[in-house]
Amino acid sequence: MRHTGMLIGAAALLLAAMGAAQGDMTFLDHRGKTITLKEPPKRIVSMFASGPLVHAAVEGTTEHFVGVNVKGKKTYSNSIYAELMPELLKLNFDVAGEGFAPNVEAILALKPDAVLQWTFDPKIIEPLERVNLTVIGWDCCTKEQRRDYLRLAGYTANRIDRAQTILALQDKSENALRDLFAKAKLDKPATMLVIDQVKEGVQVIANSSQDYSLSGTNNLAADNTGEWWRTIDAEQLLVWNPQIIVIPAYATDLKPADIYGNAMFASIDAVKNKRVYKFPQFNRSPDSAEIYLSDDWLARVAHPDLFKGDKFAGTVKDSYKLIYLKDVTDDQLKSILEIEQNKDSAGYSDIFG
Repeated sequence: MRHTGMLIGAAALLLAAMGAAQGDMTFLDHRGKTITLKEPPKRIVSMFASGPLVHAAVEGTTEHFVGVNVKGKKTYSNSIYAELMPELLKLNFDVAGEGFAPNVEAILALKPDAVLQWTFDPKIIEPLERVNLTVIGWDCCTKEQRRDYLRLAGYTANRIDRAQTILALQDKSENALRDLFAKAKLDKPATMLVIDQVKEGVQVIANSSQDYSLSGTNNLAADNTGEWWRTIDAEQLLVWNPQIIVIPAYATDLKPADIYGNAMFASIDAVKNKRVYKFPQFNRSPDSAEIYLSDDWLARVAHPDLFKGDKFAGTVKDSYKLIYLKDVTDDQLKSILEIEQNKDSAGYSDIFG
């Protein structure tokens, strides 16, 4: 899938150049379908929460968005997105329900110039194209496909320059981590689990698009099946006995304190050593332009001795400035880094406070 994403990006660039000579913007979406736009869309509906976020990074504004699915409201609410871009909470959330099936009547009422929709099921695209709406298909969920979202937004908004700038920032961060750990020559990576739900069993993220090895860690739940989640019992938890447990930012109902206080985890090294952490808010959407900061953050959590004297706070502020053209205050930085939720976790205040 990685090579496919790169091929689509290269082909889209070629088509965009050809289209520009003819006065139109022409590129391929993730279906391989040719999209032709006479000008950047002034009214866009996104069938997923990340559409406005990615376009905000590329365009420097969300003013062209008029609707997003209802999950967007949960993603934006009580987050740094709501503080930096409060207009997101004023979008029309009736264009789809919890899923991605379009409410065609509501979408038509918004008179969009373009609709962003996932490509995994033609049945959620066909009703939109049947009424002659321009649909730009985004595929999910490899790392390269997510990088392609920036390119697709760049072609759509005629701001491929911005997309390339952000991609270069991501590449620079990734290369720095690779160089760091190549020189560090760790005996072995830190073992970890990513837990987003605790009920009778424990739901763990098994195979996500995040490359945890970049951070010098090993996700014990990874099994190469392609399944995003697995549910494990207390026995398997004890067998794995991770050194670190991290909670995704989107799991807003789960905090490190919940795991510290749960008897099921009492014998786990991560709990005994107070190494349970909540991912910062830049991890809230895996499709966002700033998601790359998650690798940098996790490396510091797992191997703090390699980053002594390093000021991650400045990195975060600089990233939000470049990506969203917004200045993050010190109080907002504390919120982004989830300082309060992580206050009882080993070394967190020293590393990020």
